[in-house]
Amino acid sequence: MSTLILKIKILLGFLKKIKHLNTNWIIVITLISITWVNFNITRWQTGDIINHDVNSYYSYLPAVFYEQDLTLSFLDDTLNQTNENRYYWPSRLDNGVKVIKVNMGMAITYLPFFGLAHVYSKVFHFETNGFSEPYHFAIQFASLFYFLIGLIFLIRTLKLFHNDQVIFITLLSVIFGTNIIYYLTNGAGMAHATDFGLISIFLYFTIRWHQTQTFKLAILIGITGGLITLIRPINILIFLIFIFYNVNSVKDLIEKIRFLFHQYQQMLLIAFFAFLIYLPQLIYLKWISGSFFFNSYVGERFYFNNPHFIDGLFSFRKGWLIYSPIMVFSLIGFYFLKKKNKALFSSFLFFTLLYLYLVFSWWCWWYGGSFGQRALIDIYPLLALPFAAFISHVQNYNTIKRKVVYTVLFLLILLNIFQTMQAKWNTIHYDSMTKEAYFDAFLRLTKNPEREKFLKHPDYKKALEGIDEY
Repeated sequence: MSTLILKIKILLGFLKKIKHLNTNWIIVITLISITWVNFNITRWQTGDIINHDVNSYYSYLPAVFYEQDLTLSFLDDTLNQTNENRYYWPSRLDNGVKVIKVNMGMAITYLPFFGLAHVYSKVFHFETNGFSEPYHFAIQFASLFYFLIGLIFLIRTLKLFHNDQVIFITLLSVIFGTNIIYYLTNGAGMAHATDFGLISIFLYFTIRWHQTQTFKLAILIGITGGLITLIRPINILIFLIFIFYNVNSVKDLIEKIRFLFHQYQQMLLIAFFAFLIYLPQLIYLKWISGSFFFNSYVGERFYFNNPHFIDGLFSFRKGWLIYSPIMVFSLIGFYFLKKKNKALFSSFLFFTLLYLYLVFSWWCWWYGGSFGQRALIDIYPLLALPFAAFISHVQNYNTIKRKVVYTVLFLLILLNIFQTMQAKWNTIHYDSMTKEAYFDAFLRLTKNPEREKFLKHPDYKKALEGIDEY
């Protein structure tokens, strides 16, 4: 207890000095801490990065550059059956055609790192097949690269509205108090950290375009929005932020539509470049399946009549606010965002509610083996704005109240870091947690040998059919 009190005193003393720190310190802290963790967990040495969902994202690259075969027909060779199950994970159609399940957006973001890994493998005599150690290492750090680029843009966005102290506390909380750090370390390579970065960039360009309409910004919005959609199609919703920016009433909406029509040349540029970025995916689907709009997630779908909204937020299996409880301050912050920045409030609130509805309408609303609600990491840049509005309001509190809030934030950051370690060691089960299992594992780093009696395994077959999985 005395150690905890000492840590809290150190933190509060540190927070007093934040006002003298440049916000770039948050970039330095993130870079050093995540790099240190990644070099110590060394998943890349055991070939455990290009695995599970990352297989599908990545598989375009070895298929194109080493096999020269996007039809994946080379997997028909019985000698390659192990490779199919280990590295490619294609969907198989009734006619035997194999299609890569996910869009190629992440493969495009991996490409520079894939190229560096290829050169390194050539020079230092590693196997140049796309799956040796240097390739895993490259993909591990690709997530951090795109995240840090996005973080730079998110800081620029926050600087438009807040002082450095608010920005520092906000980003420290969002980065180290949520499941994003899991997907920069033990879950690196997944799409979410990259989407965080791209959505941060899109948000910045959107705000700047509404300040000064230029063709350059329009092109950048189109390219960024197109790539965001190419990575995860559900994220096409990000364009709603652009459309409904500064719309708070029906009258505002009518005026905004007129304004966008007046800027029709730039609207066409945005649409053209977004379509241009997405076009390779349409061509691939047409070539492989015969349809531009083929659902490569064969047998998987949304059930809009059965969204698991409450489960997604509060269940002990994967509740967002159970495993990233610090984000409750972001939700509270919407109240203060409305007062501080009405231009953002309505579009952000509408987008967030719609996004939550769609995410939790997916047949597998818990998103398989994961830590917390990984699908929501993508929109953390947007949620950082109401979080910052809350922190800005806290600055008006007296000293005691401020210290109470900062202490709570600090404890929630510690909890998240500890739970991230639990997820790494599977003390928190990847898809079967219950209330009993959660409290049995609470503050326990190693899993209970008798944990199985507390778990409740979901029935994936029932969930695929839209039936509750228990």
